[in-house]
Amino acid sequence: MPKKLKVILINISFLLIGILLLELFFGGWFSNSNQLSNLGIIRDAKFEFDVSELYDTKTPTITYTRDKYGLRGISSYNQPGKIKILTVGGSTTDQRYIDDSQTWQEVLEKEFRKNGEETYISNAGVDGQSTYGHLKSTEIWFPKIEKLQPEIILFYVGINDFYKVSSDSEYDNIKELENPGIKSHIKDKSVLYNVYRKLRGMQKAKKFEVGHRKINFSRIPFTTEEILDEKLLEIYNEKNLKAFKARIKKLIEYADSINALPFFITQPSFHYKIRNGKIYGTEATKYIEAKYPYNGIGYYKLLNKLNEAIKEVSEPELVIDLTNDEDWHAVDFYDYYHMTPIGTKKLGKKIYQKLSEIEFVK
Repeated sequence: MPKKLKVILINISFLLIGILLLELFFGGWFSNSNQLSNLGIIRDAKFEFDVSELYDTKTPTITYTRDKYGLRGISSYNQPGKIKILTVGGSTTDQRYIDDSQTWQEVLEKEFRKNGEETYISNAGVDGQSTYGHLKSTEIWFPKIEKLQPEIILFYVGINDFYKVSSDSEYDNIKELENPGIKSHIKDKSVLYNVYRKLRGMQKAKKFEVGHRKINFSRIPFTTEEILDEKLLEIYNEKNLKAFKARIKKLIEYADSINALPFFITQPSFHYKIRNGKIYGTEATKYIEAKYPYNGIGYYKLLNKLNEAIKEVSEPELVIDLTNDEDWHAVDFYDYYHMTPIGTKKLGKKIYQKLSEIEFVK
C-alpha cells in the first residue's frame, strides 16, 4: 500500500473514531440527559440577563430560571404534580429575556389567583421550537417528568411554522410523523445532527429576523398594499397546511392520551397592526427561499392561513384568536415577535379573559 494512501486511511480512521466517541459521550444513545440537552431543553439552571438594549425598563437585569425538569414557573418549581396548566410553544412562550416574575404565564396565574382560584401554571416553551419540536417534547421530554398530569395544555403556536415552506422542511414529512423509523431515531439521539440543526436554526433566525433584537418601530413604515407571491400562497394551500394540520392533530392526540384539554392560542406579531378593522403591514419586502416575496400584509394573510388550519383540526371553542386582536401596539414588542413586560402583562390578561369565558374551564 502506498505510504500516502496509508496516511490518509489512518487519518480517516482517527476521524471516524473521534466522531464515534463524540456520539457516545454527548449523544442521547445511553443518556436521557444528553438527549434532552440536544433538543435544546435547559434544566436546573439560573441565568441573569441584561435586557437594557432590548427594551426600556427600570430593572435592566432579569432572572431566567429552569427547574430540574426543564420547566419554568415560580409556584410549581420542581413540583410538576401541582401543574394544572402546561404552556407549550417556542421563544414567545419561553420568553428568554423576560424576568421569571413577568412572563405571561405568571400574569395568567396571578389573574386566576385574584379571582379566587389557585391554578398552577408552568412554562415548557423552548426557544426556536415549531410544532415539530413540540411533538418531540411530547415524545421525549414530557413522559420523563414524573407526576406531570396537567388538566389543560395551552399551545401557543404559528409563528415558528410560518417559514416552513415545503422545499425547505424535512420535518414536515407526514409519513415520518405517523411512522417514525430509524432516521427519526438517529435525529433524536445524534449530538452531531443536533449541533447541525441548531446552527441551521441560528442561520434561519438571522435570515428571517426572528432572533431577539430591539426594533425602533417609529422608523418602520407601514402600508395597506399587499405583497404576496401567488406561488408561495399555492405552496401554503396545497402542501404546508396539510403537514401543519397533521402535526396539530398529533398534539391533540397527545393531550387526549393524558386526559388534558388542548387549547391553541394564535400568535400576534408586529409585522402588522389592525386599526378599526383595517390592516396595516410593514412595507419592506421580505423573501422566503430568496424567491417568494411578501410584506407585512402578506405575512398577516399567511399567518391566518395557519390559524385557519388549527381551527379546522381543533374544536373552534378551543382556539383563542389573538392574531386578529386590534389591541397590540409597538410598546408591547421589542422586535416583530417577542414581547416586552408590557406586552406579556397584556397577553396574560387576555388569555385569562378568554379562558374565563369558556364554561367548562371554570
